[in-house]
Order: sequence, then C-alpha cells, then structure tokens
Amino acid sequence: MKTTIISIGDELLTGQTLNTNLTYLAKRLYPLGIQVENAAMIRDDKAAIFDALQNTKSDLVIFTGGLGPTQDDLTKESICAYYHLSLVERPEVLERISSYFKRMKREMKPTNKKQAYFPKSAVVLDNHNGTAPGMLVEVEGKTIVLLPGPPSELQPMVETMISHLKNYLDVPLVQRGYRLIGIGESDLEAEMQDFYLQYPKVNIAPYASVGEVVFIFTAKDEALLKPALRAFKKRFDRYIVGPHDESLESVVVHTLMDLKKVISLVESCSGGMLASRIVNVPDASKVFKESYVLYDNHSKIKHLGINHHIIEKFGAVSEQCVYELAYQLAQRTAADITVSISGIAGPSGGSEEKPVGTVYFGLHTEGKTQTDYKIFSGDRQMVRQKATSYALYLVLKALMHDEN
Repeated sequence: MKTTIISIGDELLTGQTLNTNLTYLAKRLYPLGIQVENAAMIRDDKAAIFDALQNTKSDLVIFTGGLGPTQDDLTKESICAYYHLSLVERPEVLERISSYFKRMKREMKPTNKKQAYFPKSAVVLDNHNGTAPGMLVEVEGKTIVLLPGPPSELQPMVETMISHLKNYLDVPLVQRGYRLIGIGESDLEAEMQDFYLQYPKVNIAPYASVGEVVFIFTAKDEALLKPALRAFKKRFDRYIVGPHDESLESVVVHTLMDLKKVISLVESCSGGMLASRIVNVPDASKVFKESYVLYDNHSKIKHLGINHHIIEKFGAVSEQCVYELAYQLAQRTAADITVSISGIAGPSGGSEEKPVGTVYFGLHTEGKTQTDYKIFSGDRQMVRQKATSYALYLVLKALMHDEN
C-alpha cells in the first residue's frame, strides 16, 4: 500500500514549526508495508486542501493538523465538503471533549463543540492528550485519515489508526535494529560498505541524531533479518546500547531497576539536561533520588565541599575536579552510582589545552571513582546533548561491568 501525507499549517510553511510528524509517520508505516510516495505541506486553506485531494492518486491519504476549534482549522470541514459528506454531532465524542476540560479544570468554549462533528460513516480516533479527535473514513475508493498536528497528540493516535488499517495491509515487513553511541556516523558508514553487499535482501538504514546513531534493519521475514542482525552485533557490539526503539536513558533506567541500584548526579555545563533525560522515563523515581546543578566554582565548594585548591590548580573543567565531584556526591547521597559532568560548552571559554567542546566525566560506583573526557564538536546545545548521551553510555558500561 502507498500513501500520501499532507501536513497542514501556515506555521510549517513559515519555518516556525519543524514537520517532525512526517518523519514519525514514515518510520511507523514503512515496517507495515505502507510506503510514503508523496508528501506535501499546505496552508490552512480550503482551496489548498481541495487541490491536494484532487492531485493525489494514493489509496491512503493522511492529513495532519488543522483539527483545532478555531475558524482557521478547516481540515475536517474542507475534506467533508470535497466529498459531499454531512457532518453530524457525535454525543459520545462531545462528552469525551467535555470530560477533558473538566479534568484540566478549564472552561470549555462553544467553539470546541465543532470538534465533536463527524460524518456518520467515519471512525473517530480518540485523542487522550487534547481536544481534537482524529478520524478515518472510506470514500470514493480511498481511505482518508485525519490526525491532529501536535506530536504529543498525533503519536498515540497513530497506534489506533494502524489497528484500523491492518485490514487493508499487505504482508507487513519485519523490522529490528540497534542504538549505538561512541562512534560517528561517517566511521560507521565506512565500516558498513561490505556489510550492505552481504545482505542485499535486507534494507539497512542509519538514522543519526546528536551523539547517537540508530540502525534499522527491515526485511520480508525474520529468517532474512536474523543473520544480518547477528553479524552487525558481532561487529559493533562495543557501541550498541540497546534496541533501536528504546532511548538510551530508558535502557539505563531499566538496567538500574533490574539491578536495584540508585543514581545521583552533579552537573555543571549540562545544566540539568542529564537529570531531565532520566526523569523522562516512567518510574525513574525508583532509581533516581537527587541531583545538583553546580554551575560556578563557589557552588561546587559550598554544596559538595570540593577543595578550592583543586579548582585553583587544575580548573573546574578537569579530571581532578570531576573526580572529587563524583566522590563527594557519593559520600553525601549514599547512591550506588554517582556521575559528574563539567565542561566547556562554548562558544567562548576554550583554550589551546582545553578547546570548546571539552567535557570531563566522573563516575563513582562500588567504592571506585573513574574519570573520562571527550572533545565534542558542534554548537553549545549539541555539546551539552552529546555530553549527556556519553554520560549515560558510561553509566551503562559501569552497570554492565564492561571495560571495553
């Protein structure tokens, strides 16, 4: 099956919002045998929606955005007008929207009522994170799907959409993969040239993000995938931190849970980003109790008792400083593992000895304190993101007692 994805919103065309929904949908649909053959971004405009419908030849057309309560949210109304579908109020949908406002302790505006109107033949896709339900309707030989624009609302709804689409699908593809850290995309690609040739019936696709690389393997059946996955794991085992569809922080948190260990953090240049990534994982409170963001030198001395001579002699961005931070944090928190980060995120503050991007890491566990350092490329935000990914990588290595 082939599909066209049409993203609606003036904010997409002006560059105010990045179209992450397209990437997400393409990744979710491809393993099911649904290929995106066309994609477009158009205005919140009835004429533009009509043109898009007239020009698409796909059997499945997915619209994202334009389902809000305001007058310029025209997607549903425009599509129904194009296909001459009457909109009727769905009482059960109106009740769910009303319940959402009650739960949020907000007043429901009269304009929200239009979000409860759908064609009689449509399947309503419930929205558990907002007020705009989606819909799926079959009309004139096509399947039309409407999804909300905000990713937090769209992504859970995609799972419901897929459950309804399975009746139309060909044999789905099988997909597996790995998440890697500690090696760059270009280095990986250089080592993968012969690998691609060995497994011509397996689609192997790398997806690089800041500090991490995901490799996704797709094939028609498991028997084709298994040899390729085994060979890849054997070759890159030292860089693999988990499956492609689980975040690095999730792997770390779940490993801590399995081992019944607690972690504490002290961050300088990362400014709490590492703690934020950990608490993004559900039930992180079971393994994460406290952290410090100690940005200047005085705060390091005041809160963790760092000897001022260490900072004066070696600097806050040094092996000696992160060693002391991790060690002193362990004495104060009794955590099973403590992590410290201190670096130069830039754009200023670097030197010939310690250029911008230099980050030191301290890690204390099982009575021992170890240090490491990296020089990361990129702007300030990228350095901080790469530092937190590398810190999580060090934690995972320590938990697995992996010295390689």
